[in-house]
Amino acid sequence: MKNLLLLFLCALATNLSAQEVVDVEVQDIQSRFILSLVLPFTPEYDVQNYKVLYTTTDAFGQPDTASGLVTIPIATDDYVFPVGIYNHGTVGEREAVASRPGNTERFIVAAIATKGYVTVAPDYLGLGDNAGRHPYVHAATEASAGRDMIIAVKKWLAEDDVVAVNNQLFITGYSQGGHAAAALHRDIATNPGDDGLTVTSASHLSGPYSISGVMAGTLFQEGNATLPGYIAYTYISYDYVYGLFDSLAQAFVEPYLEPVQRFANQETSLDQFNAELDQLLQSNGDRLEAVFQDSIRDVLRSRDPTHPINIALADNDTYDWAPEEPTLIYYCTEDEQVPFRNALLADSVMRANGSISITLETGGPQTHGGCVLPALTRTIEFWEQYAEVVNSLGVPVRRSDLTLSPNPVYAGGELRLSGLEAAILPFTLYDASGRITLRGVTDSAGSLRLPNHLRSGLHVLRLGMGDGTSVVRRVVVH
Repeated sequence: MKNLLLLFLCALATNLSAQEVVDVEVQDIQSRFILSLVLPFTPEYDVQNYKVLYTTTDAFGQPDTASGLVTIPIATDDYVFPVGIYNHGTVGEREAVASRPGNTERFIVAAIATKGYVTVAPDYLGLGDNAGRHPYVHAATEASAGRDMIIAVKKWLAEDDVVAVNNQLFITGYSQGGHAAAALHRDIATNPGDDGLTVTSASHLSGPYSISGVMAGTLFQEGNATLPGYIAYTYISYDYVYGLFDSLAQAFVEPYLEPVQRFANQETSLDQFNAELDQLLQSNGDRLEAVFQDSIRDVLRSRDPTHPINIALADNDTYDWAPEEPTLIYYCTEDEQVPFRNALLADSVMRANGSISITLETGGPQTHGGCVLPALTRTIEFWEQYAEVVNSLGVPVRRSDLTLSPNPVYAGGELRLSGLEAAILPFTLYDASGRITLRGVTDSAGSLRLPNHLRSGLHVLRLGMGDGTSVVRRVVVH
């Protein structure tokens, strides 16, 4: 039955534009009291969880559907919240994602939401409700899964009047999610589209940003790799996306090829695969590089930039660019899973590329697991410098000194409120029937842009003044 539903949703996706929510499942409410027992800071809101299915594209550019979690602060007043996105770390099986109740990483999403962020958490392709294989640490689909979910969710929130959000966007993720956060941040910053997304601030946490350098080098390190299955998974993933090998036997050798094949065929979980590979390596006294054919090891050692394997690895590096937005890069020095050299390299290259907005910080001698809570706490502190949570509206009053122009205005045009000192104001726009057609906040000059699809006719604009009052103006749209 579940497979039939997935086939139906995939077929439906071909008839929808990308970036639409196609199904919503109301889930549980997490209380501030319960969250206070597990979080290292004081929660501010109870939060409501939703699982959503939304349209996106797969690793080959074809229409697809994917799932994710949306967690919304439950406010006692009418607030406009910023949007945050959390990208999860490596998971061992399809169901171990935030959209599933009981998953531990779900508390991280709730932790962000309880501080006043409408928080989305994509499950990624190949996980959760998405059919097919997961393209592990594949930067392009990590970015598209996150970006498409943000766009789809913002449409759903507005169309169903779920909650008001402003144009602020905060990005984070841990471990694989740190890689995904950097990929998404880079995509939005360097590939602006007509979706209007801009990044307010980001925090990249303990991520493998240097796939072709630092992470490829772990193959040849002394001693046993802590998680050999994760490293092998990377090459299995890139073979799936880029078609690197005629068969996996061209890359891997026995006795390691057999568990590699079973994992690639989705017959075993990542946790089982990692444990089996680790046991084989220890039994044979081998380093991780022994799982590969000699020819593959030679290619990786050579760093030949023209070889398809090295091209694929470099294609998924996420550090060689220059963020303009305030960006936290956080790491811990005893991280046994993701070498902290990834963070140091990302910081140095981004600064060399001209970025002046990077903050590099360490949580000290913590392991990969021990670094999670310090990284989350620091992320919340870092974002609070820039986040705007605004009480949306107040009691209507007459203010003849305030003027709105141009009026009439064309759809897609800009409305300007004159007569006030510079201030960011929450607003709600209603059509003639009283239906909410737009919510958000003005810029600091008191201006707001109408959507291109706004219907012509009479509308009503209500602006919150920040002093417990609001101003109401009629607007005629051509």
